[in-house]
Amino acid sequence: MPIQTALWPVQVALFQRLSNDPVLSSIVTGVFDYVPDEQSKPYVRIGEPLSDPFSNKTSYGEEVSTVIHTWSSAMGKKQSYDIINAAIKALYAQPLSLDGGFSIVKMDEPRTQVFDDIDGKTNHGVIRLKFWIK
Repeated sequence: MPIQTALWPVQVALFQRLSNDPVLSSIVTGVFDYVPDEQSKPYVRIGEPLSDPFSNKTSYGEEVSTVIHTWSSAMGKKQSYDIINAAIKALYAQPLSLDGGFSIVKMDEPRTQVFDDIDGKTNHGVIRLKFWIK
C-alpha cells in the first residue's frame, strides 16, 4: 500500500472554499498561505498542519489537523468573531472534496479562540480543524 500525505490537497480545498466564499470575501482583504508584507487587515491565513497516521494491515489513513488564523485591527473582538463565523459557515456548508484520490471520512467540529496579539492592537483569531482522511 503506497503511503502519501493529504496535506497539500487539504490546504488547496481549504483555500478554495474560503477564498471563494462571498460572505467571507466581503469582510476580509484576502485568504493567504503567505501574507505579503504590507497586507492590510482583516485577513485570513491558512496555518500550520499536522499529520498523524492511522492504518491497519489493508489500508492507510491520516488524521490531519490544521489551523486557520484570522487577523483584525478593529477595536474589540467582534470583527474577529464575525470572520471566524463566516469561515466556519463556508467550511461546513457542504463536504470538502480533495484532489489526489483522497477523501475525508470525518471532519471534527471546529475549536476557536480569539486573543490579543503581542502588539496589543491586533486581534488574532484561531480556528482549529481536524480531518480523518483515507
